Amino acid sequence: MNKTLTAFAAVLALALGITACEKKTSEKVSEATRSAGQAAGEAANATGKAVGEAATATGTAVGEAAKATGDYLSGSKDTAVTTAQDTVNTLEKKWQDLEAKAAPATDEAKADFQKAKDQMAQALADAKAKLVQAKDATDDAWQKDVKPALAAALDKAQKLYDDAAAKFGSK
Repeated sequence: MNKTLTAFAAVLALALGITACEKKTSEKVSEATRSAGQAAGEAANATGKAVGEAATATGTAVGEAAKATGDYLSGSKDTAVTTAQDTVNTLEKKWQDLEAKAAPATDEAKADFQKAKDQMAQALADAKAKLVQAKDATDDAWQKDVKPALAAALDKAQKLYDDAAAKFGSK
């Protein structure tokens, strides 16, 4: 029995020792886990902050690019409208000069010149109407509709003048 009691005491001491070791090991594991969790939390916070700052910077950059594009389109529209107005004014002046100098001799030439005058008056009126539209057009409408229509109206007026000047007078 003495041996049994000794063996029992040894097993009990061993069990208590293992339990004590497990407690220390468990505390070490808990501490390591806590530290790892804290480090992961700090890393997540830092990553979230960096992503947030990058998103803010990207949003700002996109907003500035959109504004710059709008400013450019508006600026180019304003320049184009001013240039178109100058073109209309020049064509009107040149047409008035041509009317003053032209002297069609035959009835047929007079009829052709009158037809050219009527067509030129209509072309200039169309160009002026497009200029009014251009001044009030949104950037999108300017690019898609008004700009091409204004260019076509100016081209038509220029061609009518060039044809009439070649036929009835000098440029």
